[in-house]
Order: sequence, then C-alpha cells, then structure tokens
Amino acid sequence: MRRGAILLLLVAPFALAACGGSKKSKQTTLSPLESVKSAAKKTASATSEHMTVKGSVAVQGQLVTLTGGGNFDNAAKTGAMHVDFSFGGLTGGIDEVMQGTTIYMRSPLFADALPKGKTWMKLDLERALQSKGIDFSALGSQDPTRTFAQLARAGTVVKIGDEDVAGVSTTHYRARLDLSKIPQGEKIKALTNAKYGPIDIWIGKDDTLIRRMKESSTLGSGQARQRISFTTDFSDFGKGVKVTVPAAADTFDATNASITGLGG
Repeated sequence: MRRGAILLLLVAPFALAACGGSKKSKQTTLSPLESVKSAAKKTASATSEHMTVKGSVAVQGQLVTLTGGGNFDNAAKTGAMHVDFSFGGLTGGIDEVMQGTTIYMRSPLFADALPKGKTWMKLDLERALQSKGIDFSALGSQDPTRTFAQLARAGTVVKIGDEDVAGVSTTHYRARLDLSKIPQGEKIKALTNAKYGPIDIWIGKDDTLIRRMKESSTLGSGQARQRISFTTDFSDFGKGVKVTVPAAADTFDATNASITGLGG
C-alpha cells in the first residue's frame, strides 16, 4: 500500500474548506438547482465554520479510512484540522493547516522522510496544478460559491427528500456533474482519468445553509485506480477561529519534490 495514497486522501478535505453562513431565513419555493445555488452563495459568505469529515480511499485492494475535524476562517482563508487514519494494521493521525492554496501537513506517517529539522510538509496546490497547465482559480476549490455556480451550469439537481443532519432539519438534494462543461474539465480528465459520482447536498430548512456534502470519485487507471468517498458536515457558523501557520524554518516544500520513503 502506497503512503502517497493516504496523503491524497488527507489533502482532499481542504477542497471543501471555506463554507459558512449565519443568518436564518425560511426557504422559499425554489427549483432544486436554484436552492443549491442560493445555499452555496449564502454559506460562502460566512466568516467561519466547523467541519467534520469521514472518508475512504480504495486502491490495490486496500482500504484507507479517515475521520477528523477542524475549524476554518473564510475571510483569512486559513484553517486547521486533525484527522485519524487507518489501513491494514496501521493507524495514526495527521495535523493539517491551510493558508490560501497552500496546505501544511505533519504526521509520523512521513516524519522520517523529511529533511533533518523539518516537521511539516508543505504543498502549494496552485503551483502544482500550474505545472500541469491547469489554472487553480478556475476550479473554485477554495470558493464554494464558484464551485456550485459551475455545478449549476454543468449538471442537474434533483430533490431527494427531507432528512435530519446532526439534529438539524434539512432538505436533501443530488447533483450530477458534467466535466466537459466545466472550465478545463477535459484537461483535468485527461490528466487524472477522473470520473465523478453524484454530489449529495443537505441544506438546512430554517437557515438555508449547507449542512452536509457527500462526494465520490475515481482517479487513475489500472492497478493505480483509486476510489474516493467523502462525507463532510458543517456547523458552528460564524464562531471565532484562530489558526497558527507553521514557521518557514519548520517546513519542507514538497510541491514539486520526490520524497524518498513516501512511495511505499
């Protein structure tokens, strides 16, 4: 089992960072597509939120699972979370910090692979994608308003029904994504061989905020093919958040580096 597969799974939750919302308002009669667009715009306008995540990735007959949570300051575009992972007989934890499009990670999983004196691994997602000819800003990964605007243009949304999420009454919607209609979607598909399942969204009935999202996808091909699934819950909108970004002296920039020990 490749430790790199675990790192891919641990990076993924930050694609959902920067959601939020605070004011309550009753839902009006909107189409499913309009409801999702409206909720995305409102949740993206909040100052902060708490996020919990459960996820898994299956590759080469092995299953990696993770659970964790953290807090995000949307205005400052910073966040921090801790996740615990398990696969085979190996268990452990990892700390993650986000600053803009950069992710910092610290874990015993790869501590021995870092240069002496370094305790954090740094990944600049924007720079990594630019090296492959992809404009990170076009993906909207750090901006759910843009992400859902793309989704609304590209796919279809249907209403599933009414459900409770962590004690909150919500409406469950299901959206389907058409990569060919998303900016640079064909380039992303060519690079990753990505295929996306439906995206499930639960929107609070009273506050019209996104309370839960569930996504699934497959990446790669052949023996390297990975099946990824995530369920993310959002709460505590607008509460104060303090994030400490690792010092440069403690970090190793692994954006374009090949790190011995992470391949196996």
